[in-house]
Amino acid sequence: MLLLTGALTSKPYAFTSRPWELRSVQSIDTLDGIGSNIRVDFKESEVLRILPRKNPEVNENWISDKIRFFYDGLKRQRLTSPYIKTNGELRPVKWKKAISKLSSLLKVYSFEYGPSKVGLLASSNMDLETMYALRNFSNNYGFSFLGIDKTLKINMDNPLNYRFQNSISDFEKTDLCLFIGTNPRFEASTLNLRLRKIFRKGNASFASIGGNFASTFPINFLGLSPKTLVSIAEGKHPVCKSLAQAENPKIILGSKLLERADGFVIQDLLNGLVSSFYTIFNKKLSVNLLHTESNTVGGFELGIKSFVKSDLAKCKILYTVGIDKPSFFDNNIKPTSSSVLIMQSSHGDKNTNKADLVLPSYTFVEKTGIYYNTEGRPQKTQRALIGPNLSREDWKIFRILFHSLDKLASFETKSQLITEMSKILPSSYFANSWFDTNSSINQPTLFEFGSKNLGKIYKTSFKLFIEDFYMTSNLCQSSKTMAKASELLRSYSNNYKFLTWASINK
Repeated sequence: MLLLTGALTSKPYAFTSRPWELRSVQSIDTLDGIGSNIRVDFKESEVLRILPRKNPEVNENWISDKIRFFYDGLKRQRLTSPYIKTNGELRPVKWKKAISKLSSLLKVYSFEYGPSKVGLLASSNMDLETMYALRNFSNNYGFSFLGIDKTLKINMDNPLNYRFQNSISDFEKTDLCLFIGTNPRFEASTLNLRLRKIFRKGNASFASIGGNFASTFPINFLGLSPKTLVSIAEGKHPVCKSLAQAENPKIILGSKLLERADGFVIQDLLNGLVSSFYTIFNKKLSVNLLHTESNTVGGFELGIKSFVKSDLAKCKILYTVGIDKPSFFDNNIKPTSSSVLIMQSSHGDKNTNKADLVLPSYTFVEKTGIYYNTEGRPQKTQRALIGPNLSREDWKIFRILFHSLDKLASFETKSQLITEMSKILPSSYFANSWFDTNSSINQPTLFEFGSKNLGKIYKTSFKLFIEDFYMTSNLCQSSKTMAKASELLRSYSNNYKFLTWASINK
């Protein structure tokens, strides 16, 4: 699922343009949590090719075939105009009417039910500027329900709880890697390549707790049950001997496990294992949380927490920004719900008809934005195209909304927004050029942030998060190339229960 620079001729690009006719910008891959560096080649108003950009610390010379070929989905199923639901049907309107309707809804509902009944949710794939604008909007109006579209049980007091404790390049030094509830081949393809590299050198072994998957290197599958993890934490499992003998062991934890009801317990169990390992063997065992979204860490750095499902049900009006996973609406919003739903997104899908108000926005190719990858490294996308028709940048929509609600925004330009944001998050000002590799903060200490959650761990098996590698977002689901790749993958993967197109397009 990886292609090296120049290894193969790109079929979608063949005979579409001459190389000297192309313009290029440097950007990053926002379809996973690694943030591989890419180059976007475009001509006029269309992306024609995406190639890898060398970065030894992140992706070397590699990118996944998902980011390489997804770009035909940029021009399909796009939202090109604001929509307001009238008599049960969405009808296109001008921006002035849409903003007026939105400001009226926010004023009426916040006055009648209180600001706590207005919910604001951002996608964990949104750029940092949009998240900050949403945070600023929430703070100015007292909307207390603010979150990202994840239900992670994470103690945010310690940054090491929600990002990698090692840099991505450090994994080339490991001699034993334990996967817990994750499939790195699907969730972090370029990281998986580094792991395969050290296997080929004969310097490492691998073990996994969770679903069995087709790996590119041998893995010792220890089982599906959480009992296995408890056994390892207590030092009773046979793999503990390998951990003790390893010079540089590492753990990769799938973020999906922390969405379980016992997520806090799992995290405390691993923290206890790390502390015991350091006390007994005087060696560091690092736990690295692998996110599948491009900016989950950025949201946490801004202080935006995961949403609580019980609080979501109490909202009378819900404003979602960039949420592109159909499963989110299926799992969290009841069809009989009487709350008002406002959707701000770049693409439409089967859930768009549930919205009462729809606002069209840009994709990452059409705006400059900052993203924090799963190791906490700030990187920046560069604008290549202009969004279609009446779509607008997300932060500009919030700036106009401020004025419509008779409030003065604290920023009028993008540079003012970044300057203001850098006051609370200085690293954002140095995106692409700054990354703290100080390992002294990674040393285990006797002081643990937060209280221990001495709860019960459930018997439910650890399940893998991604089943279909090529269908992880609306950008991919709108792509014909990704649809063909998904169909081919499922035809050769008879040990997985992949979704059919009939069930997806209901």
